[in-house]
Amino acid sequence: MKYGKIRIEDGYLIFTKHMMTNNLPCKDILWAYLRREGVNDGSENKQLIVNYLVVVTKRRKRYKFDMTEKEVHECLTLLKVLNPEMTVGFPRGGRIPLQSLPNTRDLGALLAEDGRHILPRKLIRSGELYHVSFADRKILTEEYHLTKIIDLRTDKEREKKPDTAIPGVAYSHISILDEESEEISRTNDMVQMILEEDLTEERMCRQYENFIRDQYCVKQYARFLDEILHQGDGAVMWHCSVGKDRAGVGTALLLCILGIPREVIREDFLKSNLYLDGEFEYAIRLLETKTIVTPQIMDRMRILFRVKEEYLDAVFETIERYYGTMERFIRRALYLTPKAVEDLQNKYLI
Repeated sequence: MKYGKIRIEDGYLIFTKHMMTNNLPCKDILWAYLRREGVNDGSENKQLIVNYLVVVTKRRKRYKFDMTEKEVHECLTLLKVLNPEMTVGFPRGGRIPLQSLPNTRDLGALLAEDGRHILPRKLIRSGELYHVSFADRKILTEEYHLTKIIDLRTDKEREKKPDTAIPGVAYSHISILDEESEEISRTNDMVQMILEEDLTEERMCRQYENFIRDQYCVKQYARFLDEILHQGDGAVMWHCSVGKDRAGVGTALLLCILGIPREVIREDFLKSNLYLDGEFEYAIRLLETKTIVTPQIMDRMRILFRVKEEYLDAVFETIERYYGTMERFIRRALYLTPKAVEDLQNKYLI
């Protein structure tokens, strides 16, 4: 089959480069996606839109082929048939469409400052995996090749809502919070928390500061990042309760180490508000069956299901206050040498 300037024959992608014919085995393709360049916004300054098929090989070589959008989609379909292990698409840190997990995201395709992208289907953040559906388990293991789960919750949380066991997936427990000293309790009883806890935005900011100030929390994040560094084949997933606070901070630290720009990290952090919107509405309806939902209770609910820029700012400001720079924090508090940082980047960036 011919698509633009390439052919696919007998399991090979055939193309000409520097006056030489190249035969790339389709099984050696790691990632392929559509890239569109140019803008057509209806104004006089509109540019010609050009579509490309981008192919990334297991040897970390990248090729770009000019073709129509229709040809790109047809080519991707055929390549996926020839190489089912190949990753297709450009997730940009977007939500994985699962039935039972609303805040599960593939960090793939986020752009680092050095021009490389995070490899898709390698780094996945999520909320708890309590009663995850069979269909979602199949997607995670067969499409995303999930091989490890890191649970950032406390022992009490795990006892009340244990993760659903997924055959073939290794499990690691790294509680970020010390249950004896955690500032905001994690009862997993939403009504009790809403009615009894003094939940305020100021208190949440203090909790985020505590993620960096408390040596227990920092050491646990260091353990988490060491697991990411030594992850083998397949994807690794980490989660807390709803996937926005402890998982959010862990993700932000990892993205900093990978060289993702601060504005992209902030955008990823705030996506929890969008993906948890349905859970927030459901929780309100459930609460209305048990008590009168006052404005004060609504404010507490928002704190439980929402994140704010100020929370993430509290993390970065605390790092700068106590360590001076992010680089010094990474080395002195997270125990990652420049060589380990380079290894992490080479492992997950392409």
